[in-house]
Amino acid sequence: MPKQSLKQLAYNSIKEKILNCEYMPNSFLNEDLLCEEFGVSRTPIRDALSRLEQEYLITIVPKKGFFVAPLSANEINMVFEGRLLIEPYVLLNYCKDFPADKLDRLYATLEETQKGIVSKRKDIYDLDNEFHETIMSQCINRYLVQTYYNIHNQNCRLRIISGRANDKRLLDTVEEHFQILEGLRNKNYENAAQAMTVHLTNSRASAFQAFLEGNSYL
Repeated sequence: MPKQSLKQLAYNSIKEKILNCEYMPNSFLNEDLLCEEFGVSRTPIRDALSRLEQEYLITIVPKKGFFVAPLSANEINMVFEGRLLIEPYVLLNYCKDFPADKLDRLYATLEETQKGIVSKRKDIYDLDNEFHETIMSQCINRYLVQTYYNIHNQNCRLRIISGRANDKRLLDTVEEHFQILEGLRNKNYENAAQAMTVHLTNSRASAFQAFLEGNSYL
């Protein structure tokens, strides 16, 4: 396999495990074990870790090595400050012609989740991604979209950890998503934006609760 392909494989694999919290915040990343796990040499692993450090997912501690970046109270605040500025704004300004087929798809997935058809945590997290990314797909301002995806990496970890700490949060999220869709369906974009603000505010509170309770994941 070409060297570039090995580098990309290592990068994609390690990043996915960090975002899915298989590699938990603050955990030590042993280079030898990573080489063994992914069947590659040290060069692709070090290249991947260097790229992930630039994305704030890895920290390097001198004389100790590589660690998964921690999730601090400040990190939680920055993530949700960004989301609260962007997502309600997008609903107000870019979702006036929200496609009916996309709306139907989002309703259908929420109903499946609510009925328990989708019960695996990873599936629920994937559907949450789909929900927010479908809304953001209406935005034609590439700078807003880029900023949203820059925030997305940390948000993936926060969402998983908050969900682990509070199972009820997963159920509340579904209801909050329904409220956002109701605003879109009724073409009441102010209500949709307000529902998004409530949803993100509640998500931030859940993340802070996990942090303040000394959750071992944070």
